[in-house]
Amino acid sequence: MTDPLHPDSLGDLLDTAIMLARGAGVILLDGLTEIRAGNHGAVRFKSGPGDVVTEYDQRSEDFIVSELRRRYPGHAIVGEEGGAYAAQSQANLPARYEWQIDPLDGTTNFSHGFGIFSVSIGLLMDGLPAVGVVYSPATNDLYAAARGLGATWNGRPIHVSRVDSLQQALLITGFPYDYAHSPQNNLRAFDAFNRRSQAVRRIGSAALDLCLVASGQMDGYWETKIKPHDIAAGIAIVREAGGVVTDSAGGDGMLALGEIVASNGLIQPAMLDVLNTLQV
Repeated sequence: MTDPLHPDSLGDLLDTAIMLARGAGVILLDGLTEIRAGNHGAVRFKSGPGDVVTEYDQRSEDFIVSELRRRYPGHAIVGEEGGAYAAQSQANLPARYEWQIDPLDGTTNFSHGFGIFSVSIGLLMDGLPAVGVVYSPATNDLYAAARGLGATWNGRPIHVSRVDSLQQALLITGFPYDYAHSPQNNLRAFDAFNRRSQAVRRIGSAALDLCLVASGQMDGYWETKIKPHDIAAGIAIVREAGGVVTDSAGGDGMLALGEIVASNGLIQPAMLDVLNTLQV
């Protein structure tokens, strides 16, 4: 078996992730057609009214996980719906390779027939994002990256923006599912950034938020109470596009702390300053 750390192997892993994201996208498009026809299927709520899951989340995850387990039995897998799927070999050893899967990022949008949602497939190597694919089935936009191989949007290389002033920056963010009841709901940060930037947007898919930064359509993104499966793929894509991704203190604890700040790098210090001022 070839070494997955070798660039050629990373390319193979990336190709697999792209294939799986597109396959899952077919499942989700079938679901979107049903929902737009008024057949909403089994829609239920997890932690609260804002935390929606549909039967298509599970179908998408089942497809991705079954293929990954068949192709890479020694890799660990973590999915949003199924949690941790242990590596099928070397069960007593920690897996160096861990897939982080969000089979349907933007379920609330999807459940209303709104076509802004994505499939997010990220691979961590020794805990660090190394491969990322985010696919938007409704728009057929595919963002992909692997460590050292650059980032692409529909096959073409992408790079972060060159906006160097927060005042001129277009930002994007999201809100946690418990925003209606928790004081830590990102609303203060949203107001602060809205006052200090050109504008702030919210589309409802963290994975796509990161890809918008990577492709230069947005200049910066931040969010809290975020899960590794939401951001693992996007981190790899932003970094390969020349951007910077940190936690709110400027460290590398995004996955462990559940908080993320991503930008073109030029406005990263200003974004961190805003967040740190709010914590005082």
